[in-house]
Amino acid sequence: MRDQNLVIDTALLAGRIMIEGGSEIYRVEDTMRRIVKTATGEDCQIFATITGVLITLNGADVTRFSQINKRGIDMEKINLVNRFSRSFQAQELTLLELRRQLSHLDRNLPNFPLWLRILGAGLQGMFLMIIFTQTHDWVDMPLTFIASAIGYTVAELLGRVSRIRIAQEFTASLTLALVTVLGVRMGLGSNINNVLIGAVMPLVPGLPLTNALRDLIEGNLIAGTERAFEAMVIMCSIAAAIAFVLSLKL
Repeated sequence: MRDQNLVIDTALLAGRIMIEGGSEIYRVEDTMRRIVKTATGEDCQIFATITGVLITLNGADVTRFSQINKRGIDMEKINLVNRFSRSFQAQELTLLELRRQLSHLDRNLPNFPLWLRILGAGLQGMFLMIIFTQTHDWVDMPLTFIASAIGYTVAELLGRVSRIRIAQEFTASLTLALVTVLGVRMGLGSNINNVLIGAVMPLVPGLPLTNALRDLIEGNLIAGTERAFEAMVIMCSIAAAIAFVLSLKL
């Protein structure tokens, strides 16, 4: 029973970390199934959504559930879990070592410093503004960089104190829209629309929408619908915040 619990705990931990990182559901289920198959030689039944993972071992009267309380986009999480699970499948790690690696990853995820992420968000918004608007207006590029960086910073800081993703995105979009409008009025930019198109891009849930489509194609209708609905609500909150600022006619 002790080994059985260790197998279940390890598989659930791997699945939870992957979902928190934004992985597709089919990838989560495949990784968990490989861990169980390698550890026990038996198959298992898994039901995963973006809010929880449930697993039952074949031939055992044990069913366990792990709740997902936070979600985001972190490819490093997914990559590391995949790497650990492959090492376990190749017998380079024992089950206990795999569990320890996953627990360490869950507690101490490596990440880039905040200043570097803010810099990346600013550059992303600035260059995507050029791509989407097909213009090379050097006047708008600095303002787009500033608005995008500030919006990302607000979303990141709010994410540390609140689990309400919609509130984070709404407040961040409100802030970057205010920066954009006031910046153009002060002569720091020339076209509000161009700046907004670029500045808002770091907040747009593009990957969740892509994963939602992938989940729907794979037949994971519940997870796909959940992700698509969540992404649509976030996009509506972003649009509402920007529309509110524009309606003020500052």
